[in-house]
Amino acid sequence: MTARLSAPLGRGARLARLLALLVVVPWTLVALSSQLPGALSAAAGSDGGPDHPDAAACAGYRAANRAPVTGHDDPNARLRAFAIGYHLDLGHAESYASWRTAMRCLMEESVVPHLRPGVPTLVVFPEDIGLPTVGIGPRGAGVRAQSRGPARAASDAVPLGMAGALAQLNVAYAPQIAAYQARFGGVDPRKQVLLAATDTFVRAFSRTFSEIARDYGVYVVASNNQARYRVSHDPAEVALFADPAYRTTGTAYVATEARVPNATFLWGPDEVRPDAPDFERNLLFRNEKVPLTPLELDLLGLDEGPSAGAAGRANASGVDVAGFRVGFATSLPAFAYGYPFGQRPAGFDPCADLLVSYAACLDAQGVDLMVQADANPGRWATAAQSGGWQPLEWMGSTWRAVADPTVGFRYNVTPMMTGNLFDLVFDGQSAITGRGAAGPGRRYVGTGERAATDPADYQVYAGDKPEFLAMSPWSAPDAARDALAAAAARLAPGSGTAQEDGYTESVVYADLVR
Repeated sequence: MTARLSAPLGRGARLARLLALLVVVPWTLVALSSQLPGALSAAAGSDGGPDHPDAAACAGYRAANRAPVTGHDDPNARLRAFAIGYHLDLGHAESYASWRTAMRCLMEESVVPHLRPGVPTLVVFPEDIGLPTVGIGPRGAGVRAQSRGPARAASDAVPLGMAGALAQLNVAYAPQIAAYQARFGGVDPRKQVLLAATDTFVRAFSRTFSEIARDYGVYVVASNNQARYRVSHDPAEVALFADPAYRTTGTAYVATEARVPNATFLWGPDEVRPDAPDFERNLLFRNEKVPLTPLELDLLGLDEGPSAGAAGRANASGVDVAGFRVGFATSLPAFAYGYPFGQRPAGFDPCADLLVSYAACLDAQGVDLMVQADANPGRWATAAQSGGWQPLEWMGSTWRAVADPTVGFRYNVTPMMTGNLFDLVFDGQSAITGRGAAGPGRRYVGTGERAATDPADYQVYAGDKPEFLAMSPWSAPDAARDALAAAAARLAPGSGTAQEDGYTESVVYADLVR
């Protein structure tokens, strides 16, 4: 979630915050008093699924508007990077097995055919890829049903559908909410269901992506709003915190603190931390997003990553993968340089305040491969809060990273989630950029030239850019901005058109060289 919401909250967002307080808090009080005794029990079942699903198994998980995989090949590749532009589908999260299969089908159909023997592989999933898993199993059945029915959304301007879904989840996770409120005290009601879902997230999100890295022999990046956890076999904790369907396993994954950051994880193919909790033994790095957007701070109540000092620099330091220093700038942080393009002030300290200059600090830590997992929460073909065209504004992250002479990033990898989640839009064009590349020239839709409504300093971002090694198509062909905006309106929640939620799902790749 990113910069278009970095300005003060607009009318719709202010209304959403009010709804969060008016709807979630009262339902929480009801849930805490009742604790829904016994109502959430379910028969235990397999949380597995085929290790390598075939085409028949994947047919039901394939997005209707999936674009062909495209990429950039180089004979001197040291690393092949994939950006997974996943189309969000709550139906994929019906069970742990269905979620695992959906993610492995993306690997089987869009990554495996394009692996390059002898070249390490980095697979980057978009920001918030773990979000759908909060609705897994019987506790999420009502939310999944809502996402398919008329109550899913009226429009993306008034988030009534999202408020209703949050209310349902707070009731469904009431026992876990009560237990964590008792344990930690004063947990912000806006984020409490994300804390309560720790066990679910570990079983669905952490396990799925950790095992993909291990089983496919690749490096995997994925992100989720998730607390740190430990493994418990204490019967009392299993009864309190485990998914009711899996209490018979005798295992629970229990949050160790009340903090819920937007965390990005990098797993590798090999075990490197034998004493770590389940599904973190092959974890190479964990980054906490900073700065957060107003949506994340004010509506979800998430916790920001460290913004200064040794902890801030460590969070931005990254990790070595195949000769590259890989660092993480999850959406908004990738825009945070602290100065305009190419105009770094004399004596500038890039790590003094990461809320202002996170991207510059990432560069100062020696990162040369910026991973920008993204979930832009709004229409793509529209004006941003700056008044400028949003795809043109986006050049200030993906393209600036490899074109601004004041930093030394060699590559930027940006997968963007697409799809409607109740009233919330996720949309954008996934891309991989490279410093000094001499490609044919590509651009986001509507960015051929700067318009009078765009800020003057966006001029540098306009036009075709050879630094784009790969880019996904948008859901409509490039055209005049008013035509693109009309297409975005047809895709939006509640539009009632045949194109509603018909966003493109895409995977692009590029060979990275030293």
